Amino acid sequence: MNSIPWSTFRIPILLISLTAAVWACHPEAPQETGSQAPANGYPWLPDDLGPVPQILRPGELSTAIDKFNFTLSPGGDTVFYCATNQKLGFTAPVYQVWNGTAFDPPQWLPFAEAEIPMADVQMSPDGKHLFYSTFKDYPGKAEGFHFDLWQVQWKNNAWQEPQPVKGELASAGNEFYPVSTNSGRLYFNSDFENTSDLYYADFKDGLYGKAIALPANINTEAREADAFVAADESYIVFVRVDAEDGFGNSDLYISFRRSDTSWTDPQNLGPTINSDQIDGSPWLSPDGQYLVFTTGRKEAQI
Repeated sequence: MNSIPWSTFRIPILLISLTAAVWACHPEAPQETGSQAPANGYPWLPDDLGPVPQILRPGELSTAIDKFNFTLSPGGDTVFYCATNQKLGFTAPVYQVWNGTAFDPPQWLPFAEAEIPMADVQMSPDGKHLFYSTFKDYPGKAEGFHFDLWQVQWKNNAWQEPQPVKGELASAGNEFYPVSTNSGRLYFNSDFENTSDLYYADFKDGLYGKAIALPANINTEAREADAFVAADESYIVFVRVDAEDGFGNSDLYISFRRSDTSWTDPQNLGPTINSDQIDGSPWLSPDGQYLVFTTGRKEAQI
């Protein structure tokens, strides 16, 4: 596979970059979930990384292209995200491999299709499946132009043929940002009820069940999207758009699951994490120590 021709992606107006912060220092940081970081940690994180966000690997991961969402292989050495050209309407998933001193140039994932936008790649906790969203047609798809959830399996050291997520969760609306958990449950956002809300579907006998909406303190009259859920489902970090207590276009919020499976009222992560621009696409390391997210703020604001 060839490296990405960066010149086709340059957008002079808005730079959406990947940003990282030490999450454990945040007052709303989740507790240890039982999952651990890779044995060698994350050597590609800045040595001086603290609770104030920093651009993640400028010139390597964060470059002069728009990009969004972030996910990581269980070994911590391969990152996945989506690169986009808003002018051309082109979006595709890519990956970059840590070689011990730097990240290699980005490569297309082998199943990427230039004619069909693909978004929101997310790795399963065991590293065996990559989930994403695309409007690619398939037998049985509801009529109309809309995004559905797909998955591709990593097997025999290669990506297999992508397949639409099977079951009852697909709708005539758009489904985005699929995040799977240890239980097999899949969280995502959908606009099939004319606004973007958060849902989950349980996995049983090879199929996903019906979409179940998260409670009313999570899904509000505002739009909710981009939910990252801990592998043990102990917390959720998500995006709320144009909220009354927000700082900009979209902000990151956190909620914790109680022992009775209800969710605490979401808390805005505050002006250190959020800005007056777009903030979204959250990802947390398995040990709950590091937050990576996408932001549209200018470099001088970081």
